[in-house]
Amino acid sequence: MNGHWIASWARASVATWAALTLVSACAAEKAASAAAEQTVSQDDVFDTDDLVTVESAGAGAAKLGDPATLLEVARKSADKSRSHVAGVADLIKEIAANKKPAATGKTLTGQLPYGKWTGSKAGVELTLWVIRTAENRLRYVLTGKKGAEAAKFLLTGVFIKKGPRSGGGRLHVSLTNLSALFGAPNKTGSMHVWFANHKADAKGRRVAYVNVKDIGNPQDVAANYAADAIYKPKVGGRLRQIFVDDLDPKQPGLELFAMRVLWKTGVGGRADAIYANVTAQKTEKKAEAHECWGGDGKRTAYASTPVDPNNAAEGDTKKCFELGQDSVPETVATTSGKDPDPELDALLADAGAAGIDEAEADKTDGAQ
Repeated sequence: MNGHWIASWARASVATWAALTLVSACAAEKAASAAAEQTVSQDDVFDTDDLVTVESAGAGAAKLGDPATLLEVARKSADKSRSHVAGVADLIKEIAANKKPAATGKTLTGQLPYGKWTGSKAGVELTLWVIRTAENRLRYVLTGKKGAEAAKFLLTGVFIKKGPRSGGGRLHVSLTNLSALFGAPNKTGSMHVWFANHKADAKGRRVAYVNVKDIGNPQDVAANYAADAIYKPKVGGRLRQIFVDDLDPKQPGLELFAMRVLWKTGVGGRADAIYANVTAQKTEKKAEAHECWGGDGKRTAYASTPVDPNNAAEGDTKKCFELGQDSVPETVATTSGKDPDPELDALLADAGAAGIDEAEADKTDGAQ
């Protein structure tokens, strides 16, 4: 009896496994077929304005009437980051936003649907390839060339589409090639950008600079910089940023400036910051600062430890317009330049951007 039961169970299991395998294979084939049949259109070009709105809103709120020295350094860093992202995002917007592709077809390798947009700016011929690698997954490749020179890769990345022009993605920007073709931002290295613009009530962006140097000073220590930003339309937002560089040549190692900003639209905001010296042997916090400002952008309170000789303490920074004081932990004071925002982590994960690895974001396959 037991032998018959085992034999029957084994036959049923094999049949079930075979059926499931067949169903899975059919489903995969159907999905691949569906992706292959889709064309690429202007709806597959994400809204590039969402890449710069996030941080510009935060920086705008942080234009203080009487800024602290260290907070001013961070604000300028945020402005630079936004301008570097805009340098590439505006190229995509100019040649592709709300425009039909100049050409569509199938890639030579893999027979994947693509759309190709072309244009020019400042004497640079631009080509944007958007290649559908799965039903709602698109590879981005932006190149630029001058005259008879070989094309240079300005941007690569992946966009996961959740609606027309919205979703999440990871982009890699070559600051080296951007500088070579357009003369700005005069940096070498790369910039990685993660974004999520699929929700109406919250949009987010993470920027990380990797081995960035000034073109004129290649012997300098490579700078690392990171910024996490969340913008909530008509409500407010948050910004976390870290800048790591040789800010004080008199000190050994590198210096780090980290800031966390909160603001409420039309009400006011606050910033909490630390300044630290970072060496291979140890991290030493040098200063801590807290600042509040009103809806007009003017300072309402300031405090620092040790006492800031350039800015007198005033008001109460414990609470600014119901925004409680934060302290940037010393654990973020490392040369990695990262202070991840948990809410942004969740937003990027929900959009699918968090799961895109570096190798996939670097791919140029299909840009023929």
